[in-house]
This record gives sequence, structure tokens and C-alpha cells, in this order.
Amino acid sequence: MNPQVASFLVFVRRNLFATICALLIAGLATASWFISQEIDELNASLEDRAKEGQSMLELLIGGSTQRQELAAVREATHRIEDNLVIENNLAENYWYFFRFEEQAKARLPELHQLSAPASDTSPLYRRIPYSIRVTGTYEQVAAFLLAVESGPRLANITSFAFTRRASGSDALALELSVELLGKK
Repeated sequence: MNPQVASFLVFVRRNLFATICALLIAGLATASWFISQEIDELNASLEDRAKEGQSMLELLIGGSTQRQELAAVREATHRIEDNLVIENNLAENYWYFFRFEEQAKARLPELHQLSAPASDTSPLYRRIPYSIRVTGTYEQVAAFLLAVESGPRLANITSFAFTRRASGSDALALELSVELLGKK
């Protein structure tokens, strides 16, 4: 055996505690170096997660506003669904316009529900057209028109025409073509 190695082994046997401590220090120093490298990686990951958390917190702060807007949209959709016209229910459809006649104190000499166009491509809704003739004073006819425009059912006025009934009289006639949104 090499004399240097033999003298080293003798030294290790005489100073066994010091040798164990030196080996332990070397092992722990190596482990400490690896852990410090991993801490750097974990700090970078922590910063990324903190940024994500901050952005999520900002999103949650705005989330209450989004939930309120979603509730308003659902309420509006529900209101639209409740006020859709059923094409075959003529009595209720006509009564819708007769209520406006009562409110506006106008006369409704002509009211016709026309057949729905076959070209509707919407899978949920259909357009139900009406031809209406309203007579009365300017205020009465305008009140009827306003009631149709602002009523609970969605209406699209496709055409209208005002005519004076007789010369010297304040009576007007309104011929109106309206489409109401209906169920398919």
C-alpha cells in the first residue's frame, strides 16, 4: 500500500470524529448548493404565480359587475321570451293592438295579421306581419304609434303613411305595416 495512503488512514482512525464532521460538512455544503439553486427556480415560479393571482384578483373585482350584467341580460332575454307572439293565437294578438286603441282613444277600423314570410332563416324566432289602419286626432294617432313602438313586444315598423281624413277636419288616418317578433 502506498505510504501516503497508509498515513492518511492512520490519521482518519485517530481523528475519526473530525473526519466524520468534515465529510458531513462536505455533504451538507453540496446539498445546500443544490437547494439554493432550487430556491431560485421556486422564487421565479412564485413571482409568476403572484402575477397570476393579482390578475385573478382584478378579474374577481370586476366579476361582480360581470355577474350583474349577466343577470340583466338574462332578465331581458326572459322578458323577450315572455312577450313573443304566437302566430296561431289571433285573439291575443289582436287584443294586443286593441289595448293600445283603448289607451290612445283612437279608432282601429282595420287590423289584419298577414302570413309570416317563408324566407325566415332564424331558428328561434319568426316575423309576424300586421297591416293596421288607425284613425283619430293627431294626438290619438301619435299616442297609438308610440304605444306600438314602446310596447312590451318587439315591433319593427316596416312602413307607415299619414293621411288627412277630410279637408277642414283634424282627423288623421295612419296606415301602418308592423312586424312583431314571434315564436317559431
